[in-house]
Amino acid sequence: MSKKVKKVVKIIFWVFLALVALYSIIIMAEKIIWKDKTPSFFGYKNFIVLTGSMEPTLSTGDVVFVKEDDNIEVGDIIAFHEDGAVVTHRVTEVITKNNRKEYRTKGDANNDEDIEIIETDDIEGKFAFKISKLGSIILFFKTPAGIFILLSIFLVGFFIANTNLFDKKEKVKKKV
Repeated sequence: MSKKVKKVVKIIFWVFLALVALYSIIIMAEKIIWKDKTPSFFGYKNFIVLTGSMEPTLSTGDVVFVKEDDNIEVGDIIAFHEDGAVVTHRVTEVITKNNRKEYRTKGDANNDEDIEIIETDDIEGKFAFKISKLGSIILFFKTPAGIFILLSIFLVGFFIANTNLFDKKEKVKKKV
């Protein structure tokens, strides 16, 4: 492996590791400071889609990113708390009651609207974007097999980024 390629691999490895560490530190700090609030990263909150209620727009295993937004209209997709879970559904009706907005929602794949009316305080945010199937990967890495594979990848990456194993000059020096 050439020195330039090795240097690029090393830089990519350490930048990736730094970003993962930064993300983890921010999320953990927010979780400790604001126990009742969902952590966010630069204003974005993410959730893994666990059901097919929003097919084909959102699929099981997608990661959705939402951002707080007071301008929610019919047709917007929102993430909200319902029965101890976070649900991501589309707004079908905006109801103004006592100068407060409430929302009726429905999953795109569902036949009926949701029974519960969503209050503003229950909303985590409005859909911003998704990363398809990333949630399936994240959920896999929470299993024992996934943890083993993740640690193996990290150790191999660390080894490649920090050794002279592929440097021909080092091999020559060892032979002499």
